[in-house]
Amino acid sequence: MPFVSQVCVGRREEVSVFGGDYETEDGTGVRDYIHVVDLARGHKDAIEKLEGGKVGCEAVNLGTGKGFSVLDLINGMGEATGKPVPYTVVGRRPGDVASCYCDPTKAEELLGWKAEKGLKDCCDDSWRWQVNNPEGYGEYVEEEKVLKSEN
Repeated sequence: MPFVSQVCVGRREEVSVFGGDYETEDGTGVRDYIHVVDLARGHKDAIEKLEGGKVGCEAVNLGTGKGFSVLDLINGMGEATGKPVPYTVVGRRPGDVASCYCDPTKAEELLGWKAEKGLKDCCDDSWRWQVNNPEGYGEYVEEEKVLKSEN
């Protein structure tokens, strides 16, 4: 998502899509893109359960339980911005799998948590943030300038 957003504001020329020949609907990798607000809520709910002594320390997957392809994400950002997002399909990265998304059942049962936002929300909110922060976070921008000047 950050790389796609950076392309949308002109900080990067295009998105590199790693692999277009997976056994998925459009050939690109499928992932569980979760909205940052849902992720934060899940962590808050987990901390509250821990502090209340209602659960012990356990691993719980937070996600939507639905997979979206990389092209779904790119096209969603295109809809959010009103412009197509330039991308190039390049070779697969070693170790990448075709599809990977979580089963959030345990999060709902144990924490009462469920993702509420979808891919459209992720794209719309990411675009709104990026428009208001075209250079990203201030400290990262300064670090990025230093790194570029050293090279």
